[in-house]
Amino acid sequence: MTTEETLAEWVRDHVAKVRDVVRESITLDQWFSSYGLDSVDAVVMAGELEEDFGIEIDPARFLACDSFGQLITTLAPDIDKAGERRVRS
Repeated sequence: MTTEETLAEWVRDHVAKVRDVVRESITLDQWFSSYGLDSVDAVVMAGELEEDFGIEIDPARFLACDSFGQLITTLAPDIDKAGERRVRS
């Protein structure tokens, strides 16, 4: 599974849990407001992503994304680099 696929699964699981919706109904071309989530939810999600994937997320960069898909595309290279650093350590 690619990093982007892993992130897509993580995002769907997270939104489904937080909003109590069917995970398969979550599309990656949508953003927080489509699911009734707000900026506080975004900050919480960013923190959980940081913990789960071992990266630091600049909140401005996170909130600048227009969709979950764009967020995934933006974060995947950082996650790959973090994984490479852990392997070399």
